[in-house]
Amino acid sequence: MSGYLDHHPACTECGGPCNYVWVAYPVHAILKDGPSGSWPSKGERFKKFRAKQSEAAAQRQQERFGGLRKDAIPNYGGQETGNWQEAQIQAMKDKGAESAATFNEKVQAERKADPKVKV
Repeated sequence: MSGYLDHHPACTECGGPCNYVWVAYPVHAILKDGPSGSWPSKGERFKKFRAKQSEAAAQRQQERFGGLRKDAIPNYGGQETGNWQEAQIQAMKDKGAESAATFNEKVQAERKADPKVKV
């Protein structure tokens, strides 16, 4: 590369020796994501964009469907029962202990709220 000044090729038009002339031009480069991910500025910008989109989606979901209800009505299979323990007993009869175990938290909360509930 450094010896280009010593090299004088023959001119294609007249056949005489030619001198190289260096012409500056803009370098065209494309930045691609590598094996370790994107370059830091792009990664941070994309994370911020996704976080903002996620917050907007959560807000839309809250507006459309509301949050979790704390006042669930005791039921089993869509049929209302008197309390969660009755629903648990019905689940035990129909599907066994594994299905009835899903009602444990509701039964415990119900017992704490109203100690008069039969065990």
